[in-house]
Amino acid sequence: MPRPKLHSDEFILDTALGILLQKGPSAFTLSDVAEAVGISRAALIQRFKDKATLHLKVMERNTQEVRDYFAGASPEKGLDPLWAMLKDLIAGMGDGAGTEGYLLLLWGDVQEPSLRALAAERNRLVLKAIEALPAGPRPPEHTAGLIQTVIQGSCMQWLVEPEGELAAFMTKRTHMLLSVLYPDHVFG
Repeated sequence: MPRPKLHSDEFILDTALGILLQKGPSAFTLSDVAEAVGISRAALIQRFKDKATLHLKVMERNTQEVRDYFAGASPEKGLDPLWAMLKDLIAGMGDGAGTEGYLLLLWGDVQEPSLRALAAERNRLVLKAIEALPAGPRPPEHTAGLIQTVIQGSCMQWLVEPEGELAAFMTKRTHMLLSVLYPDHVFG
């Protein structure tokens, strides 16, 4: 009879994500995660096989969270629902503390094909959600691509020259773009 698990897979994945963000994909170890969780390295290997599998499971869960977010999103269309969704997505970036760790995760995403596929899926989910909402004279895929570019670019700008909190900075930049794209609309 197997021993009962003292820690859920979710707890382990949360802990592993924290360590991945702190140390980066190449520097984190199973020993780091096992110590932080309070289990043996052998127990961690028994559950997740190896470092690459644990990293993949963390990113699969992250991708599922994005899928779930968009599956539960309001089906309402238009500029106000678009703005509400964008503010919600950007708010998830927080104040910017530890954002550098996400860049390290992105570096890992582009190096490993299975991680790259998950990152591409998350990117497409965001792009499609933006594309589905605005009503306007421009092709929605162009508008969505531009909005996503400003969101991602403003994150990079903030990392180089932080100004206030990250989410506030990104929201301001996105608001500026939407005001140019839709000058007759008031985004509250």
